[in-house]
Amino acid sequence: MNVIVLGNGVAGNTAASTIRQLDKKATITIISEETFPEYTACALPHYISGEHSRRRLFLRTKKDYASEKIKTILGQKVTAIHPESKAIDLDGKSLSYDKLIIATGSRPVVPPIPGVNLAGVFTLKSPVDADRIIEGMGKTVVLIGSGPIGVETAIALRKRGLKVYLIEFLNRIMPKIFDVKPSLMLRNILEEKGITVLTGERVNSILGSTKVEGIVTDKRQIVCDEVVMGVGVRPNVELAKQAGITMGSFGGIAVNRQMQTNFEDIYACGDCVQTRDIATGKETLCLLWHNAKREGVIAGSNCAGIPKIYLGSETLTSLDVYGAHAASFGRIEDDPTQEEKVTVTERSTGSGYYRLIVSGGKIVGAQSIGDAQDMGALLYALIKRESLSKINQIIENKPLPVNPLYHRAARHLALQSIKE
Repeated sequence: MNVIVLGNGVAGNTAASTIRQLDKKATITIISEETFPEYTACALPHYISGEHSRRRLFLRTKKDYASEKIKTILGQKVTAIHPESKAIDLDGKSLSYDKLIIATGSRPVVPPIPGVNLAGVFTLKSPVDADRIIEGMGKTVVLIGSGPIGVETAIALRKRGLKVYLIEFLNRIMPKIFDVKPSLMLRNILEEKGITVLTGERVNSILGSTKVEGIVTDKRQIVCDEVVMGVGVRPNVELAKQAGITMGSFGGIAVNRQMQTNFEDIYACGDCVQTRDIATGKETLCLLWHNAKREGVIAGSNCAGIPKIYLGSETLTSLDVYGAHAASFGRIEDDPTQEEKVTVTERSTGSGYYRLIVSGGKIVGAQSIGDAQDMGALLYALIKRESLSKINQIIENKPLPVNPLYHRAARHLALQSIKE
């Protein structure tokens, strides 16, 4: 079997490794326009802050690929996919495949603000982006957008001693992840550390002739020498669209529960796909690392002829805000896309704050802030749709410290129970 994987992120690499584990004879080729081996974008803010070396960004080396007998073609661009002839175009050449896995990931959203093309305007998605931010570091930076990327980059640059402004168009930071109260708690932490947070404010233009000199919002003008866009990412699906692969209603590649597209021999996984939210049962874009990894396992297994089903994506976001562990999963109360009526239960313990989103007596979402949360058990309860009384027991009687091993075990047990 000849397998081509488009994309060198966690989804593509996991799919390739999964195939190799199941099929020792398959020819596997990973192709990426980027020149790097696999890296973790989650560590980019720590590299910017100086807490991590650049080398710690990378998860694999050339020797790792060679040991698995996985061929890599890096720094070259695929220009077309031909499903009927089972071939791709690569820099003027044609390569055939038996199975194709599309794992092209996502790309940063850059709003059409006047001045966005000036030197000193950056996005953050790759090591090259992080290098440019570090090289262009001045005295004052404006972060546009307050999602996890914006918040973590703001913290990183503040640790480097810069004057930092974090600007959000909506009325609170991380508005898709946290409701008003926990969002305000996190905002207070950022402001205590010297980050200026501005919400309900729109950036109208970026000033400068050739390089950034400032920004203008609908309320003020700020002098700065660097602007970082943190308004989110969108699926990178142009190749798939051109090939006639079906798209989902949210703009990601439509796949079934085997991560298979509308073409029998083409699979897709990672940030480029649209999947089902395991908490709500509804279609969603859930562009998170842990989902991409699991999707890669499912795509690789089915590609190798071993049937596996993807049960759904977890909208689990976790970040460290100056030592306060902030986590959110499932839906939030303030979600205009949801028609389902919910109630909110709040709990404060010695270890932190919990906000539970409940529908029909069952937990459908949770948010927490503090030093010790048993989010693994809460995630288990969400997937199993446990009762509110069970959730209260977890919080009040059995608090456990954050433990990645426990979290994985809890999720595994919950998923196994669903299968059974």
